[in-house]
Amino acid sequence: MAQTTNSTTKRPRFSYGEKWVPLILLLLTILTYLPLIKTLGFYWDDWPMLWFDVTQGPAGFAEAFTSDRPFLGYLYQATGAIVGSDPLNWQLVTVLFRWLISCAFFWMVRQLWPKFSEAGFWAAAMLTVYSGFKQMPIAYVWGNALIMLFAYILSYAIMLKAIAAWESGRKRTFILWTVPAVLLYTFCTVSTEYYTGLDLVRGIILWIFLSHYESFRKLPFGRKILKTLLHWLPYLLPLGIFMFWRVFIFQFPSYQPVLLTELAANPLKAILNVALRAVKDAYTASWGAWTEFFSFPAIEQFATVAGKIFWAFVLAGLVFSLAALFRFKTSYQTRDALSPEQTRSRAVTEMILLGLAAIILPGIPYWVTSLSPSLEFPKERWLSAYMFGSCILMVGLILLFIRGRSLQILVTSLFIAMAVGGNILNANRFRRDWQNQREFINQLSVRIPDFEAPMYLLTDFNPLAYETDNSLTGMVNLALAPESSALTLPVSVGFYDVRFKSSNERLKAGDFIYQGFRSANFQGAISDVVVYFYSPPGCLRVLDPQQHSTLPIFPQTFYEFIEFSNPEKILPTGNRPLMVQEQIFKQPIEKNWCYYFETADLARQQQDWQTIAAIGDETLSKFNAGEASEYILFVEAYATLGRWQDAIPLIGKIHQMNPSLDGPVCPILQELFTANLPEDPEMIDQVARALIQIGCNAYSR
Repeated sequence: MAQTTNSTTKRPRFSYGEKWVPLILLLLTILTYLPLIKTLGFYWDDWPMLWFDVTQGPAGFAEAFTSDRPFLGYLYQATGAIVGSDPLNWQLVTVLFRWLISCAFFWMVRQLWPKFSEAGFWAAAMLTVYSGFKQMPIAYVWGNALIMLFAYILSYAIMLKAIAAWESGRKRTFILWTVPAVLLYTFCTVSTEYYTGLDLVRGIILWIFLSHYESFRKLPFGRKILKTLLHWLPYLLPLGIFMFWRVFIFQFPSYQPVLLTELAANPLKAILNVALRAVKDAYTASWGAWTEFFSFPAIEQFATVAGKIFWAFVLAGLVFSLAALFRFKTSYQTRDALSPEQTRSRAVTEMILLGLAAIILPGIPYWVTSLSPSLEFPKERWLSAYMFGSCILMVGLILLFIRGRSLQILVTSLFIAMAVGGNILNANRFRRDWQNQREFINQLSVRIPDFEAPMYLLTDFNPLAYETDNSLTGMVNLALAPESSALTLPVSVGFYDVRFKSSNERLKAGDFIYQGFRSANFQGAISDVVVYFYSPPGCLRVLDPQQHSTLPIFPQTFYEFIEFSNPEKILPTGNRPLMVQEQIFKQPIEKNWCYYFETADLARQQQDWQTIAAIGDETLSKFNAGEASEYILFVEAYATLGRWQDAIPLIGKIHQMNPSLDGPVCPILQELFTANLPEDPEMIDQVARALIQIGCNAYSR
C-alpha cells in the first residue's frame, strides 16, 4: 500500500498549513481561468437568458422556466438583478464559484479523512482545474449552475459538522448545522435534476464518516444501516417529495424517460445497456477526462500560438502545483485507536469506493433519459455532476499504486498542469467564437438596418461553435429589435436541418411558422422567411432567389429553400440603438471589407448602382474579398454605369479566385454587355476578351 506522509516526515523549511489552502486554491483558480477572461462573452443558452433579462427584467425568469424547471427561475431572477448583463461580471461569477466549490469540497474531505488532509488537498486542487467539464465560459447559465453545485457540496460539508456535533452529544448544535445543510440541498435539488444522482452518494459519505467513530463500528450491521438512514432522512424527505412531484405531477416536459419504455420492452437488454453505459460514462468522467490533454510536447505544437500558450500554462501549472503540494503541512488528528497503517489503508479504500460511487451514481438521471456525457460539446456539461467523484478516485488510485510522497506529488502535479493547459485551450476556443459572434452580429446589423416584422431568418450552415438557432434567436432579437419587449418575437432564427429537413412539405405548403422560446414565441408565415448564409472569411449573405439560386457557393441543402427567401422584408434605413455592440460586445462596428460589402449588398437590393460604385471606389484598393462572388455586385454596378474599365479587372479576379463561378457569371455579364454596350470600340474588344477568357461568348444572348 502506497502511503502518504506521516507526522515524522521532514517538511520543507517554508511550508504552510490547512488554513492557507483556500488561498492556494484561489491562486490556482486565477492561473487557470483568469488569463483570457476579458476576451470571453456569452454563448449558447446565455443568449436566451440575456434576452429575458434585458427585455423582461429579472422577474421575467419566473415565467420563462415554468415549462421545465419552475424553481430555477427564482435563482436566475436573483442573480440577474445582482450581476446584470455585463459578460465580464458573469465570467467572474463562474470563476468565483468554481473556487468556492473547491473550498467547500476541501472542507468536506478534510472532515472525512482528518488524518489525510494532504490527500484531500490534492483532490481539491484537481477539482479546481478539472477540464472534462468545459462549459464554464457559458457564464450566464453556468454561473447559476455552479452556485447550485456549490450549495450541494456545501450541504455535504455542513452535514458532517452536524453529525460530529451529534456524536459529541451537542444536540442543539446538531440542529443548528442540519437546518442550513437541508435547506442548501433542497434549494439545489428542486432547481435542477443535474445533481439528483449525487444524493445516493450522500449515503456512502455518511457511512464513511460514521465508521470513523468506534461507537459506530461496534454496532451490529443492521443498526449501522439504521443509524445511517436516520442521519440521511432529513435529506431523503425533500428528495422523495421532489421526485414524486417531478415524475407524477410535473412529469417530463423536456427529456423523456426512455429507460422505462426500454425496460418494459426488453428488461434484460435494457439493464445490460445501462450497465455498459455506466462503465463508459465513469471512464469518460475519470481517466478519459484526465488524459484528454495529457501528451508529450511535440515540435509541431510550438509552431502555433495556441500550442505555445498551452505548453506555457502547462509549465506554469506544473511549477505552481509542485511548489504548492510539496510545501503543504498537515496536522494529524484522529477519532479512533486504529494503527497508522490501518488508518492509511482504510482511507485509501474509502477514497476509491467513494470515488467510484460518485462517478457512477450521478448518471442515474441521464440513464433514465438515455443520455450520456462525453468530452465533446454540448454533452460535456453533464460531467459537472461527476467532477468531485473523479478527483477523489484519481487521488485514491495514485495513493494505491504509487509509492513515495515525492512521486505521488509529481504525478498529481502533472495531471493538474495538463488540466490547466486544457482549460486555457478551451477558453481560447470560446474567445475565437466570441470574436466570430461579434462579426456575425456586426454584419447582420449593417445588412439589416430595419425590417418588417415578423421576419424568420433561415439558414442551414452555422460557423459559430457554441450557438444553436435558439441561441441566435436571443442574440439577433437583442441586435435587430433591442427595444421590443413583447413575448411574441419580431424575429427568429431557424436551422433548416433542425426545423424543416424532415418536413420540407411545410415550406412548400405555405404553412405558418411557429417557434417556441421558453415563455416567448415566434409566429410567422412562409412569406416572412429571409434566407442567409454565413461562412467566414466570406461575408454574411442575405440570399435572393433571382441572384443566388445559380451560384455554386452554398451547401447543397440551401438550394432546397433559397426560393422561399424574401429579402424585401429588409428595410433600407433604420435608427435603432446598437445595444449589443455598445453594452455586450463593448466595441463599435469595425469598418472592414464585410462592413462595406454589407452596405453595398443592401444598396444592391435597391438597385442603387451609384452607391455600390462609390463603395467600390473607396474600398476595392484597400481590402480583399473573402469569397470571389462578393465582387459580382461591384461588376454589376460598374457595368451598369458604363464603367467597364473598372469592371474588367474584377472579372479576372473572380475567375482567378474561383473558376467555378465562370458559368454562373457568364449570363450576367452577357446581359450587362448587351444592355450597356461601350461606345469605344477598343473598350468593346477589351470586354469581349475578358469574357472570352472565362469561357463566355460576349455576343451570345
